[in-house]
Amino acid sequence: MKRRLGTILLSLLALVAVASILSPPTKSDKAGRPLLSGARVDPQVLAILERSCKDCHSEATRYPWYSYVAPISWLIERDVAEGRNHLNLSQWSEYSLQRRERSLSEIANQVKDGEMPLRQYTLIHRNAKLSEADVNAIFQWTQVERARLIAESLGSQR
Repeated sequence: MKRRLGTILLSLLALVAVASILSPPTKSDKAGRPLLSGARVDPQVLAILERSCKDCHSEATRYPWYSYVAPISWLIERDVAEGRNHLNLSQWSEYSLQRRERSLSEIANQVKDGEMPLRQYTLIHRNAKLSEADVNAIFQWTQVERARLIAESLGSQR
């Protein structure tokens, strides 16, 4: 019985190793792009966003050692793909004015409601957890930036 259990465990370990080699995380070729290009962002807020948001919402994802081990790598890859699909801070300048306004509103609401960053992310990355001061700083920035974008939009319509 022990021998059979050992064989099964060894087989599973070999399977995980092969799966990890065959499916490493996909690194972006756009990793050097700045976050929020074209936006006016206070350096303090930018530092918070880099610490708490960029791994899932930019092309500058940092992949720790465990992100190369299947099946964890699959979960991380899925979360990063979904995050980038929803909001990619590296593509900010490519977004339409309306999308930037909507994204700022969503950032404000999700941060205020404690929905972002995701709990499974902050469990592993404790420094990504947002303090009340962080939440307030991000919220204030989104309001100011939205007002700036709206004013810019109205100015260009004249």
